[in-house]
Amino acid sequence: MSEKKYVLFIVEGKSDRTFYGEYFNDLISKNNLDLDIKVTGGDILPKKVDDPVNLIKDAFYEELGKTKLKETDFVKIIQICDTDGSYFSEEQFVVDDRKEYYDKSYLYSPYGKPNIYVRDQASKEYLINKWKTKYQNQTILSKQESIKMDGGTNIPYRLFYVSLFLEHLLKNDPLIDPHDKRDCVEDYLEYNDIDSFIELLKSKKNSDNFGASWEIIEQKKR
Repeated sequence: MSEKKYVLFIVEGKSDRTFYGEYFNDLISKNNLDLDIKVTGGDILPKKVDDPVNLIKDAFYEELGKTKLKETDFVKIIQICDTDGSYFSEEQFVVDDRKEYYDKSYLYSPYGKPNIYVRDQASKEYLINKWKTKYQNQTILSKQESIKMDGGTNIPYRLFYVSLFLEHLLKNDPLIDPHDKRDCVEDYLEYNDIDSFIELLKSKKNSDNFGASWEIIEQKKR
């Protein structure tokens, strides 16, 4: 029987898994917590399902299947999501085939009223539908406080958002080239310790209240 307890972090991709894995391990070591972490990545929130809680259960059991751990070994599930374009209104998606997209399917425009530019109508409809689903799942899961697993274990759960995407948080620039993502993450990890990262998060928060922070970002969609 495992005596150590675990926290599962669900993040959105490989770079996120590396980034958050390192910092949360540092946080546990710094505070001498008798915990360990598991970090799994996957952009699961845009998936259409009857109940988004099942997305979390699927991610949990996928990670559990890689170990000899049990449901009861986990004391918390924390999910960290990008907001991408899920809080943009449909009017903010603009077709413009004159812009240089290169190999990107869309471009953020943060100036004035923010827009997301796409090269054609099909791309616009795809993104709107994808991020509409993500928005709906985020709305439900942001109010979820625990996940009841198939074995009967109730595991506390929280969904947090940080920014449009990880590099946006680290560089404060939504126009960063996706090809620079790895360098951006690696540079930040090399030059900033856990305390610096905590201060960064504090500087970006819009409320000290969890529920209120979601209500504030919800206003952007209206």
